Amino acid sequence: MRHRRGGVRHVQLPHWNSEVSNGVSDEESRAAHNALTFARWEEKTGPKAPHGCESVSYEMYNSEHYLEHLRRQDEAKQFKRGAARWLFLCIIGLGAGLVAVFVDVSIDKVFEIKMRINDEVYLSVVPVWKQYLAWVGTAMALASVAGILVCYVEVLAAGSGIPEIKCYLNGVDFPSVVGIHTLLAKAVGIVFSVGAGLPCGKEGPMIHSGAIIGAMVSSLRIDETIKPLIRTQEVRDLVAAGAASGVAAAFGAPLGSVLFAIEEGTSHMNPRIMMRLFVASSVATLVSRLWAGPKEGLPVGLLGWRVPVSFGRFANMDYYILEFAIFGLMAIGGGLLGALFNCLNKRLSLWRQRQVGPRGHRRFLEVLFVTFVIASFNFLVPVLATDGGPLMIEELPDTLALYWDTGTKSMKSLFHGQEDYDLRYLSLFAVMNFIFACWNYGVGVPSGLFVPSLLTGSAFGRIIGQLVNTHLIRHQNLPLQAHPGTYALIGACAMLAGTARITISLAMILMETCGEAEFGLPIFLAVMVAKWTGDYFNRGIYDLHIVEIKRVPFLEPQPERDMIRLQVLAHTSHHAYPVLYPGTHRMAGMLSQIMLRRILELGADQGAFYGARDAAPEKVIAWAEMTSVHPFRCKTPLQYEKLLSGHMDEYVRLGPYINRNSLFVLKYTSVYACYQIFRQLGLRHLPVLGMDGRLVGIVTRKDLILAEVEDDDSDREEVEEEAAYGTYSAWCPREDSLDSEEEVGSQISTHSTQSLQLTSERTLEDAVGGMGGAGGM
Repeated sequence: MRHRRGGVRHVQLPHWNSEVSNGVSDEESRAAHNALTFARWEEKTGPKAPHGCESVSYEMYNSEHYLEHLRRQDEAKQFKRGAARWLFLCIIGLGAGLVAVFVDVSIDKVFEIKMRINDEVYLSVVPVWKQYLAWVGTAMALASVAGILVCYVEVLAAGSGIPEIKCYLNGVDFPSVVGIHTLLAKAVGIVFSVGAGLPCGKEGPMIHSGAIIGAMVSSLRIDETIKPLIRTQEVRDLVAAGAASGVAAAFGAPLGSVLFAIEEGTSHMNPRIMMRLFVASSVATLVSRLWAGPKEGLPVGLLGWRVPVSFGRFANMDYYILEFAIFGLMAIGGGLLGALFNCLNKRLSLWRQRQVGPRGHRRFLEVLFVTFVIASFNFLVPVLATDGGPLMIEELPDTLALYWDTGTKSMKSLFHGQEDYDLRYLSLFAVMNFIFACWNYGVGVPSGLFVPSLLTGSAFGRIIGQLVNTHLIRHQNLPLQAHPGTYALIGACAMLAGTARITISLAMILMETCGEAEFGLPIFLAVMVAKWTGDYFNRGIYDLHIVEIKRVPFLEPQPERDMIRLQVLAHTSHHAYPVLYPGTHRMAGMLSQIMLRRILELGADQGAFYGARDAAPEKVIAWAEMTSVHPFRCKTPLQYEKLLSGHMDEYVRLGPYINRNSLFVLKYTSVYACYQIFRQLGLRHLPVLGMDGRLVGIVTRKDLILAEVEDDDSDREEVEEEAAYGTYSAWCPREDSLDSEEEVGSQISTHSTQSLQLTSERTLEDAVGGMGGAGGM
């Protein structure tokens, strides 16, 4: 058995036998062993998750040290802390609302400039090819700004950002995902993406921008103002409030935004968090609604029904019960189209990963090429459909104006247009918008998927509404009156639900953005049937990008069915260490890598180290020092060895710093149960104990995800062959790394600094302290 430096050893888990496996035979148990986990597949083939992504723990760090810190807090300031929390939530809502107003105003101005350039070329009486060059050149110039911000400034500003925020709220962090650079690149880039005429919307990036504002507010010394028991939970809740505020500011839908955060964001929601999200969302909605009135020429400060909603109010929302059958068929069609969209986008995204890359010149050139093709098509269709000469947007009929208008304006036109559209050009628009949206989602620009999906669905829905009204009702003399606008709304619901698999929150958002609650039943029917249809074929677009494309160790709402029987877990590197009772394998608690690093960095200055013959000091390092927001001084194990070169024979008392609140599972606990514990409690590590209470290993997030292997059967066979012989292992501290005194963890040699190489000798976790109650475990 191979040993590593630093007081750890490789512990081989025993083979299972049928007498102690709850009736599972050897053959069945061995078959369960063959299932590949994310950690085992990553071990064999190399890292699959994005570089730098790490799990976040929302568990309370319940050490003697921290409890003493809590006892010293002044209870008289509890009211001020509560008031500070609500103030921070209002600041988040205000910030998200102001960003939404900035983006909205900027998009209108950029689109106005684009149309002004086109009109000036038209009035110059030039050939149509010169107007075409001006149109395409303007679009490519605008798209290049968005492309530069993503390809050369901040790659995480690409796309909608919803998959990344969904991961963050469920315990997986990415470097810079909630950084200020990402916010600037996202908010500015989406203005130029939409202005360039690309099939994208501002709503998804607004969710990401709001989440970043929540993270920025969480850095406003919340340890001194709010003093949360569990800092990582507090930060998560503020980020969730920011994400909900982004939805509310983008759509003007406070209730739908809260439901969206519950449905798509957090996996451990409760009424307390829901109330906080609603406060932040209400403030964001108020800011956006205050701007919506003056934008339409209404008095400043006017609110109520005269202020237009995002997608406009319907004049007539009547429908007959017989139309439910048509709505259901439309929902099935939306689910099928959504599944097709996701399938095509997955293949395209995987090709981009191999051939284009996340940043650099190739990705930027792809942005320019995609913009060129889309801008050329959108310009040429109206020109060729008329007399072939130069045009202004005011001269175009409603159907052809769809090709030049922004997505939001086009969708409102489809919802509320009174005249019938030309079905030939409307069908072409729907098909090509579907193709272009699929092609564009993943290009190196900020781009939301809400508006393109809604627009595609509304175009298909409008087509069906006109066909039903013309051929089914008028010719068959049925006692119905189909309104094409309402069919466009159902088509929009079905398409987005089939693509993103959003249900209740989508229904509420659309009811709020249309100002109509009476149409709730058809909307509910459309989103549910579309989701069920799409789920039969593949995942939603956001989960697909998280799990199958980016390979993020994300815990989905339900584990795979195979995991109910799977009981053996692979070995993995992790960022916390079990501390055992002296001379035993019984666990006393967990010590996180961040806590250990702070102890090693501050121990000499704080007098925490002592010699072998000296009495252990009673003084402990102050909690404020342990949770400092300052970055670590050392980044690698070699740097720690150099820092502690004069203290390698000394000891440090670990007892006060151990987290004694650690949860654990028994060796024969099913992986299904571990999965639910991880997801619902927001854990990062879960020790595994034998039936006698002895530590036998640790479970991490990657151990709970079954790998999806698609292209390398030889590696799979090698892993399965290894699995057949039961060579599964886990890390635990070596017995002789602890002193034999009675107190748990009372002494440990600073030679254990080398145990930082538990992380497979890779660079240490890039954390910045600020653990509050939980730490960054």
